[in-house]
Amino acid sequence: MSRIEYIKATESDAETVCNIVRGTKAVIYPHYYTQAVVDFFGRLHSLENITRDIKAGKVDILKVDGTIVGTGSRDENHITRVYVLPEYEGKGYGSIIMDHLEEEIFSEYEIANLDASLPATMFYEHRGFRTVEHRKHDIGDGEVMIYEIMEKGRFAEIKKADKADLKEILELQYLAYQSEAALFGGKKIPPLTETPEEIEAEYEQGIILKMTDSDGGIIGSVRAKEEEGTVYVGKLMVHPDYQKKGYGTRLLLSIEKYFPEKRFELFTSTRSLANIRMYERMGYNSFDTRKVDDEIEFVYLEK
Repeated sequence: MSRIEYIKATESDAETVCNIVRGTKAVIYPHYYTQAVVDFFGRLHSLENITRDIKAGKVDILKVDGTIVGTGSRDENHITRVYVLPEYEGKGYGSIIMDHLEEEIFSEYEIANLDASLPATMFYEHRGFRTVEHRKHDIGDGEVMIYEIMEKGRFAEIKKADKADLKEILELQYLAYQSEAALFGGKKIPPLTETPEEIEAEYEQGIILKMTDSDGGIIGSVRAKEEEGTVYVGKLMVHPDYQKKGYGTRLLLSIEKYFPEKRFELFTSTRSLANIRMYERMGYNSFDTRKVDDEIEFVYLEK
């Protein structure tokens, strides 16, 4: 399994970050813009500008097995760069970068915004960003650069659940795990049989987070407890209407922040391929599989 790290860039990374940005633009942008516009983008993201941003603590890098394959930058709540080397695209690495940037921004601001190039617009729309303005910029000699101003509201807020929230979280759990049960022909898997007394015991032993929508309704949750230096993460769930929007990743990032510098462990069904891919993108690696019965087998992952 790949080892994934998302960390702050240092000055020694500046040239690599610059090459990632320039390399991506050189391959993709000529399909959408004239060469003059492509060259303008190159000047905008020059080594000098990238080094300046790194010194200001605005630039992050994504490493896969020790190799820098992508970069993300922000200036307060404005996302300024999201680039992945072309040979690593289509593997979910751009989403990992955005997950981290959005989590950082939404911990401080209500709105995230960005300037989207033409090839990136659909990617951002899929993540819930919307175009608020079409803009063009005259770069001289009759050349015009067209791009979109996009923004996304925080919408979902994550914080510790109260004891009074447990009933609603359990009801969400019964709903969210129906798709998991369907993988086993509707079998009553453990999350569908948990009792109010059992979730209350988990609440007393660890931390349960809730994700709420703009009306205060709970649309997601995750829980964790620490034992002898290992944090056991479980019951990561998102309401079916809000899945595939990055909320599961935000919940996982949030629970990890409560336990800095710890080993994390979680498990999921070997049939839950989407869950496994998400955990692997977040830096988790499988280390064991265990059978529950003739149908159910769990894969255990650690980070």
